[in-house]
Amino acid sequence: MFVRLLLLSMLIVTTTSCTGARSDRDAPPEGGAAAPADAAGPSPTGSFVEGRDYTVLERARFMDDAGFERPAEAFSVLLPRGWSHQGGVVWKGLQECRGEMVSAKWSVASPDGAIRFQTLPIHAWGWASDPMMLQQMQMMQQQGGCEIGSAIDATRYMREVFAPRELQGATIVDVRDNDPATRELRDQAARNMPKLQQYSGGGQIDVEADAVIARLRWEDGTEGLALVSVLNFITDMPNPFTGGMQRLVNGNATERSYIRFPAARRAEAETLLANLKSSYRTNPQWKEAIDGYFARMRQQQDVIHHQRMAAIAEQTAANARGHAQRMADIQRQGDANTARFQQRMAGMDSSMRSWEATQSSQDRMHTAFVQSIREVETWQGGDGKVELSSGYSQAWSRSDGSYILSNSPSFDPRAVLQDQAWQELKRANP
Repeated sequence: MFVRLLLLSMLIVTTTSCTGARSDRDAPPEGGAAAPADAAGPSPTGSFVEGRDYTVLERARFMDDAGFERPAEAFSVLLPRGWSHQGGVVWKGLQECRGEMVSAKWSVASPDGAIRFQTLPIHAWGWASDPMMLQQMQMMQQQGGCEIGSAIDATRYMREVFAPRELQGATIVDVRDNDPATRELRDQAARNMPKLQQYSGGGQIDVEADAVIARLRWEDGTEGLALVSVLNFITDMPNPFTGGMQRLVNGNATERSYIRFPAARRAEAETLLANLKSSYRTNPQWKEAIDGYFARMRQQQDVIHHQRMAAIAEQTAANARGHAQRMADIQRQGDANTARFQQRMAGMDSSMRSWEATQSSQDRMHTAFVQSIREVETWQGGDGKVELSSGYSQAWSRSDGSYILSNSPSFDPRAVLQDQAWQELKRANP
């Protein structure tokens, strides 16, 4: 029973950290002719310096090295040329917290290391009002399972959990609501509520979702921004033992990231963060493989469940032949246990559908975070539309997924970099 409960939590983890609805349609970065790294000198249109007069954005690809027979690209983002990146998808074992089974941990850094962005894996927890179920959850936690905790909003999570555990002594200057990301989370839940109720087993499902942004300061004078989003799936259903109601909670922090930078470079850091979030793309083939893995795991759990129930029924019949009256009492108790099991399974299934329903919203949540930090603009090219950070008057793209942004009216990378592969983009409606 609890194996399935944790299996439900596992899907939310995958949807919020490593998956999304939009695919990466950029060409592979390998094999294309790269622009000369030192092409910042005099040109027919003047003297331009990369990083001052224009910015080249290249697609950085993050891998899943452990989930399949060979490494697979899981997701990608746009980075300024010369920035470093590391990390990718991380897996936990079947005996650990399955709500955190598949997630991502990755980071990027400026060439001088002064600006650093870090995304941390999903954090999942659970709680039950029924003492027996709660005791079993506590035993599983001691063996590496999910933490025990009730529903908590994003502000409390930022102040009481994320900052003390992960932000390396930072002081929270202020916390404000991230309204675009919160709206997207709640809209997604509302659209899927009829389907969730279908699997609730007569229980009442409530989804609590919110997102926040915190401004940070460290003792060395550096500053930062932290992003947190939290989803709580709460199911209230009858408790057949007590005659009252029981509550199940599946909670998780789906976004846990922060950027740290010198105070004088705040604008540069915010521009980098906007580019990271707006350019996040999930590999659809990787996502399909992950979804298939979870589906097979659910099927295996169903097979185990039916085998156990069949064994119980066979033993019950054998005992009934020799101990009719005694087996009648056992049968009544078995019926009560089965009804309780099925009701709990219905609640767990509703949580499963909740986790699955959030998968299509991840990339939109990445974009929604951007709107609360720094505006982005939509540009149109031959390959379609792309969102890049605002504040630039010109943009160009290459077929390898790289971009150049500039405010210099006379700058043209085809002349400056002697590379005719650059194509100028036009502003377009988002």
